[in-house]
Amino acid sequence: MDIAHAFTYVTEDENWQNKTIITLLVSVIPLINLAAIGWMLDLISNMLDGKKQPMPDWDDLGNQFVDRWSRGLMVAIAAVIYIVPLIVVAICLGILVAALGSGLLRVLISLVATAYVALMWLPLSIGMMRYARTRDFNHFLQFSRNIALAQEHLSTLIVLAVFVFIVGIVINVLGNLPCIGWLISLAAIGVNTIVVGHLTGQAAVEIAAASRGQD
Repeated sequence: MDIAHAFTYVTEDENWQNKTIITLLVSVIPLINLAAIGWMLDLISNMLDGKKQPMPDWDDLGNQFVDRWSRGLMVAIAAVIYIVPLIVVAICLGILVAALGSGLLRVLISLVATAYVALMWLPLSIGMMRYARTRDFNHFLQFSRNIALAQEHLSTLIVLAVFVFIVGIVINVLGNLPCIGWLISLAAIGVNTIVVGHLTGQAAVEIAAASRGQD
């Protein structure tokens, strides 16, 4: 995986300015930004198809927005499904904490929640890669298959997670710059979509190449 290319690939597209500006604008508006997730799915799909300029366009903004927003919503729903067990456990443990007033138990709950989110991100990301290619929501629900693929390609997913974490740190540092930090923070939301989308696409291509004929 090439983290530097995830930042520079946009300039390889002759229409990168328009594509980037619209993606940035869509990414910063609450609820509307589900379409940015759909755009990221198209980016992953284009990379899986081997397109030299994988950055999706917004030429037909009306139809593309509706299509991408609906697919972004599907990803959000899938994320909620994956997190439901944690919500149930958190509610039960929250009642227990309230009854016992244990600070240690609060810390334990926090650690368990963090570990669960980290572990569930692996099969969820696999589901998203498969969904990007097929647009079949059932891929998210094939938990055992996604977990098996995550285990099989754990090193790739760990590298992806590390790179995403690094990107998040860089963007956060830039967002704390004096005077213009707030503006950078807004732009960073869209930049995160563009960069993380490409990193995820790189991981998807690696996994698809290794898993060819198995799925």
